[in-house]
Amino acid sequence: MYNVDRHSKEFNAGLHYFLGVAEANKEDGFICCPCAVCKNLKEYSCSRTLHTHLLKLGFVPNYICWMKHGERGVLMDDGEEDEEELDHANIIA
Repeated sequence: MYNVDRHSKEFNAGLHYFLGVAEANKEDGFICCPCAVCKNLKEYSCSRTLHTHLLKLGFVPNYICWMKHGERGVLMDDGEEDEEELDHANIIA
């Protein structure tokens, strides 16, 4: 999603997958926008707004774990969640 042309089929497929996950994890009817300008600081009720922002602007750099969109931690090899990611998620939430 980060090193792919935003007009490619690969980006479009990833974007639609992301928007599906984001819609399924709305908080009070809103979704944080992870575009390079909004940086997960602005919320919108319509995923079409996110779609437009992400197509035009791309994702904020290094947004690998979608903590604002449903992921709550990263599973490590031994099956434990990364405590740093969980602490960060709890601070943001």
